[in-house]
Formats: sequence, C-alpha cells, structure tokens
Amino acid sequence: MIKLLFSSKFPEVEKNIFEDLMSRINDVMKEDIDERTDEREGVINLMIVDDDEIREINRDYRGYDKPTDVISFEYFSDGDYWIEESDELEVGDIFISIDTARRQSVDKNHTLDKEFEILFVHGVLHVLGYDHNDDEEEQEMEGYAKEILVS
Repeated sequence: MIKLLFSSKFPEVEKNIFEDLMSRINDVMKEDIDERTDEREGVINLMIVDDDEIREINRDYRGYDKPTDVISFEYFSDGDYWIEESDELEVGDIFISIDTARRQSVDKNHTLDKEFEILFVHGVLHVLGYDHNDDEEEQEMEGYAKEILVS
C-alpha cells in the first residue's frame, strides 16, 4: 500500500482529490504495488508548484529549460529508499505545475480537478516504473490510467 504526502502553497488545491485517487490506485494496482514494495508501506510525495519551480526542476534534472505539466522521480531503480526514523519506503516524488495544469484544463475543456487527476495518475504510474517509450508500454500505461480514472 502506498500513502500520499501532499504539499501545496495554493489553497485552492484540495488534498482530498489526490487522496481519493491514491486509494483507487492502491485498489486497482494492489498486486503490482505489493510486489514492487515487497508488501511494505510506501510513500509518494506530491508537490503542487508553479511554472517557475517546475521549470527549474525540469532544467536541473532533465535538461529542458521550460515548464512542463508533471515531473516524477521514481526511486525503485536506485534501490530502497527508507524514510529516516520510519518503516516506510520512499517510492517517489511527483511535481505538478498548477499554472500548466490550468492552461491544459482550459485547452481540453475540463475542470482543473480533472486535469490534476490525469496528471497525478500519470505521475504515479511513472513512479511505479511504467513508461511509454514504445507502443506496448504506452498501451499498458494507458490501460492502468483508464482503469484508475473510471473506477
């Protein structure tokens, strides 16, 4: 099981959207999560940031000096990351830009909350080791995303 640690300096962003999604992710992907975490409790850190902050992260860690919607860092490939003074496994970090999410929600004609849901699920799947480097990977990732978002 994975729990969520949430951080945002934007009062309009409600934590419960992401907690509900995390619960659905834990249900839909239980077997996969248990296997990846060796049935230990894991933690994902979610930070809602602005375009300036995510641009900096994107530049410093990915080499792209521009804002993006979501950036995730998964820690499984680097071995176990234990949270100090805890039995919890650090699964990964997700950063979502509120500014980019707002623009995308307008472009896609849906709510900001819906855009947050899409971006969060995408970030969690990356943190769990899924990617979309080829058609097969993309289909698997999209399948999980659809199942989570409609459950």
